[in-house]
Amino acid sequence: MPINVVAVYDLAPEFVAQIEAVDSSVRVRTVGAGTREAFGRLPYPSELTNAADPAEIEAAIRDAEVIFGPWAGPLPGLDVRTAAPHLRWVQSPIVGYERVKPDLIGDVQFTNIGEMSSAPIAEWVLGCILMFAKGWPAAGVDQRAHRWTRYMPREVAGSTVGIVGLGSIGGEVAKRARALGCRVIGMRRSFGAGTSHPLVDVALPPDRLHELLAASDYVVLTAPLTAQTRGIIDAAALAAMRTDAVLLNVGRGPLVDEPALIEALREHRIAGAALDVFSREPLPADSPLWDLDNIVMTPHIAAGTDRYYERATDIFCANLRRYIAGEPLEFLVDPRATQG
Repeated sequence: MPINVVAVYDLAPEFVAQIEAVDSSVRVRTVGAGTREAFGRLPYPSELTNAADPAEIEAAIRDAEVIFGPWAGPLPGLDVRTAAPHLRWVQSPIVGYERVKPDLIGDVQFTNIGEMSSAPIAEWVLGCILMFAKGWPAAGVDQRAHRWTRYMPREVAGSTVGIVGLGSIGGEVAKRARALGCRVIGMRRSFGAGTSHPLVDVALPPDRLHELLAASDYVVLTAPLTAQTRGIIDAAALAAMRTDAVLLNVGRGPLVDEPALIEALREHRIAGAALDVFSREPLPADSPLWDLDNIVMTPHIAAGTDRYYERATDIFCANLRRYIAGEPLEFLVDPRATQG
């Protein structure tokens, strides 16, 4: 019996061939032919899925046993159980599953790309730390104003980096921060009193968040979005930070109370912020964040790499071999853990 795989985006032919080479039973169908070229750049899988015709996706998944794509409900209102009655497994080429529709949860297995994005995200974090330490955001403002203002940059070595969410991404940040001579404080839900961790100098449990904030020159958010972490950086948390500290968020936008952050940045109660994620995405054009001069923003691209599709396809093919052999899949996730 054939194993029907549907890539719910315009996957390049070389990657389609790589998937079909896993086993003679594998049949791959893609949607949105030509959308890659229309972007004129290397797009994200979610961009390609959103650009595809919903009717084409619905027709393609009718016989799908496996979906390879950023399945976060690209077809609003679609009864997926009816539309894809043979669906058994969804392999996402991205990490997050916050927006997976509940009608996909049940006997369908979900897998993501595991730690694939951890290193690129950690590079983004270190790049932003260096930007603020060397005063580049302010220098950019002066450059646009044709203004020559000298200042004294800071050294990164000897700084304290506090990481809220010491998982895979946080661990990669810790490694790089230590390589630059930083002291690292790590926080994780499973940490308790007296916990130690090889990647950090100090390990703290979540109930000591304000202690981490007060001690850190750079506060890095890499925690997942859950009922417990939503709004974890509120007005009180921002008040606990030092006035020369910088907040960096590569976790999820709702980890931060955005109005409170905007107020803290406007009043220079913290030195700055580097944000790759936001409460609403795309960030609305009327958001006050656009006009602040002590902020660095990117449009949710920290996980990006020019080898994205190559690595995601490698992960999928390895999992597809396990699926065919009846072995447990790697990087299984439970979307219900982030619902609500």
